[in-house]
Amino acid sequence: MFSLTRKELDAMAAVDIRTVDIDTLTDLRDIKINTQQPVEKKLMSFARQTGNLYVHRIGDYIVKVHYEEGGATIDDKMEGYLKHLAEVHIG
Repeated sequence: MFSLTRKELDAMAAVDIRTVDIDTLTDLRDIKINTQQPVEKKLMSFARQTGNLYVHRIGDYIVKVHYEEGGATIDDKMEGYLKHLAEVHIG
């Protein structure tokens, strides 16, 4: 069974994306998840494959996520971001 302590999770969340070495981060494109498994097993698989649950990379970009129960989905956030970009470039 894979598990993390609160101290380990807090240390992961505290990583500063301005100073982290991108070469130490897991590229999200390399993560493989069996979508047929229950959510708990999918989460454990994701946790095992990443060195940090909060900070990752996608190619040359560093991505930091924040988990919020009942909050906006990643799709909602991306839609808002794209609308903002459109307003900046059009308006």
